[in-house]
Amino acid sequence: MKETVVKLRLNQQQLELMDRTIAQGVAPDRAALVRLALREYGANRKAETARSSR
Repeated sequence: MKETVVKLRLNQQQLELMDRTIAQGVAPDRAALVRLALREYGANRKAETARSSR
């Protein structure tokens, strides 16, 4: 799979939310949390596209 670089600009509140989510054990670090979010977003978009094309 081709690697894609994603650059995010997050404000302090967003960073704190990410850190709280990481502290809950959802992901080991910020990069992993972003990768998880992108995978989930992609899966949801794929499912939406499949439903709308029926």
